[in-house]
Amino acid sequence: MSKYKKFMAVGDNHGWHACPIALKKVKEFKAKWNPDYRIHLGDVWDFTPLRSKASQDERAEGIGVDFQDGWDFLNEYQPTHLTLGNHDDRIWMNMNHGADGVLRETCHKLAMECEAEFKKRKIAFVPYHVNSYLRLPEGGPKLIHGFRSTTYPAKAHHENWGSCLHGHCHTADQYTARHIDGGQSFSVGCLADLSKLTYSDRQPAKLGHRNGFLYGVINSKTGAWQAWQVVKDGIDWISPQGIL
Repeated sequence: MSKYKKFMAVGDNHGWHACPIALKKVKEFKAKWNPDYRIHLGDVWDFTPLRSKASQDERAEGIGVDFQDGWDFLNEYQPTHLTLGNHDDRIWMNMNHGADGVLRETCHKLAMECEAEFKKRKIAFVPYHVNSYLRLPEGGPKLIHGFRSTTYPAKAHHENWGSCLHGHCHTADQYTARHIDGGQSFSVGCLADLSKLTYSDRQPAKLGHRNGFLYGVINSKTGAWQAWQVVKDGIDWISPQGIL
């Protein structure tokens, strides 16, 4: 038996805003890589109508299609680990703090449905909170959704969480620490259709957004790990294995 186990990490498909080409590439790569662990780094859903500054038109759209599209991807990807993102957290936030009673009750029902399904499917999951993270059974990097959007997101997250894999920033980035104990962090690209994420159209950071995902191996005896990015460049998907 090999002492190495394989993993794969994706994030930020944003429900109804997912890029079909990206989802297809993930499906194909997953079938070939056959990972032992399938990590989702959050923002399974977008929940646009639930954001605090949603317009009247956005609120009128509802979340049914978004909710189903997110679950359709989870059904296909079958994650073993899930770190809920800030967009996912909107149903939990409205469940606990919503001013509208009907909305609060609806979000409570959806949140309980999600948690029950996660447990039924034996998905290890954590809420969106700076103190919450997951790790693989062998150890390795902390798994978080992500909290900081900077020019160098992998370095910024390493400053707070140490070695980690995170999403949130929609940017493929890597940082290797200059430290006696080593350590590295990866910011993973997203699976959403970037043209549909219009809320960031006036933010220069969007110039660095890329579709992508990550794969790696972890030593089952020592916890030592290595990971590699897959990033969409034009119509090509580039990885250390070549063009996928």
